[in-house]
Amino acid sequence: MQLADLKDKNIAILGYGLEGKSTLNFLMNQNLQFKNLTILDVNQHLQTSSLVNSVTGAEYLDHLDQYDVVFKSAWIPTNTKLASYNWKILTQVQFFFDNYKGKVIGVTATKGKSTIASLIFHILKDAWYRVKLVGNIWNPVLDEIDFSEEYDYAVLELSSYMLDTLKKHNYISVLGSIFPEHLDRHGSFSSYTKAKLNILKGSEYNVIHRKTMYEFKLAEQYSNLVTYGSEWKYKWYYGFFMEDDKRLFSENDRNILWEHNLDNICAALAVGDIIGLSLKTVHDSIKSFKWLPHRMEHIGTYGWIERVDDAISTTPESTIQAIKTFGKKIDTIFLWGTNRGYNFKELIDCVLEYNIHNIVLFPESGKQMLELFKERIEKYTDISTSAFKQCIQVKHVHGNHVHDLKILSTDAMDIAVKFAYMHTERGKMCLLSTASPSYSVWKNFEEKGDLFKHFVSVNG
Repeated sequence: MQLADLKDKNIAILGYGLEGKSTLNFLMNQNLQFKNLTILDVNQHLQTSSLVNSVTGAEYLDHLDQYDVVFKSAWIPTNTKLASYNWKILTQVQFFFDNYKGKVIGVTATKGKSTIASLIFHILKDAWYRVKLVGNIWNPVLDEIDFSEEYDYAVLELSSYMLDTLKKHNYISVLGSIFPEHLDRHGSFSSYTKAKLNILKGSEYNVIHRKTMYEFKLAEQYSNLVTYGSEWKYKWYYGFFMEDDKRLFSENDRNILWEHNLDNICAALAVGDIIGLSLKTVHDSIKSFKWLPHRMEHIGTYGWIERVDDAISTTPESTIQAIKTFGKKIDTIFLWGTNRGYNFKELIDCVLEYNIHNIVLFPESGKQMLELFKERIEKYTDISTSAFKQCIQVKHVHGNHVHDLKILSTDAMDIAVKFAYMHTERGKMCLLSTASPSYSVWKNFEEKGDLFKHFVSVNG
């Protein structure tokens, strides 16, 4: 739908969170007359703008037939009522693709998409292109894009929610690894995967992680594919980044450490090659690219204990990756979050395999993890104190080895940080990498990570 098509329409904004407020702000700043603007939200105590109508509470979806256009926040799933009105439902990202005429580089993956998108943006900016970085963990798209301005490229990070019903045409799409995530929203891994694969439709070029291409047989379905990772076209091999059999530069020429970022850099190399950037430009940008906040972010060594904020790891798989990255250096780990139906068995096995001695479990998924720990251990003893309520001492037998663990259940970050300070061995690491989202305790992963940093700096 074009911007001009909204003139004289009766428009509803479904969901009045960050994206809904952004949509309202965008519409009210256009030089257009609308028949009506209405906020729809299940929260009956919502504080909305006095300049618009609102329908809140249990009946907020009862009269969708009254509206010509419904701007839906991406996180709201399409239920039975909404499905009947698909033809009039619009998302910010769909509106962006309908109205933006420049070249778009879309990026998605279960984990790593923010790093890949940020790195591509950084490379293009260093190459003196006019470029915007928008989508997903950044500000809402319509807050960032001025359709009257011309950019050389817009780099758009896309979540599965944004991709769910998206119809688009764009220049380059980057698809990283896919594993189970957001199953509470999508209902099944199959539906989640279908949303993710939607990024490949309507693209001039598709850059795909080799595991994803192999697992979902994408070579049989799409043309103009460029592969990256491991043995494929853009890869890292014996200490070097490679293009086929050609060495490009040392894998040590980077600020973003850890093995999983080698694949993220390979994705950026592939995009740079498609655009036609010189290897020197890309190489120099990779060397200067800095960490993203809350992504395996080293926040300092306090009391001889290293602290790492990996708050953005909100799936068991991403936390397993973090554990494998830091290995035996980890002595304390914080695990918890909203229970999205994940299977934590492999994660628990990984924690025990790497002999992590101190574990902090937050609700809701912490309860499920605790039961899994209890299934695996020989015995446990209640060692609760006034400072650390709901704390147990665990004896775990692994082969010929007996490991002693301490497991604290809490919902308070300050208590968790004090526990880590008292029990983490000097020279070892306390890792915040929670394997679940944070909504059961905090607003988002940023708030969780910021609180961790705050109490680390206060308590040491």
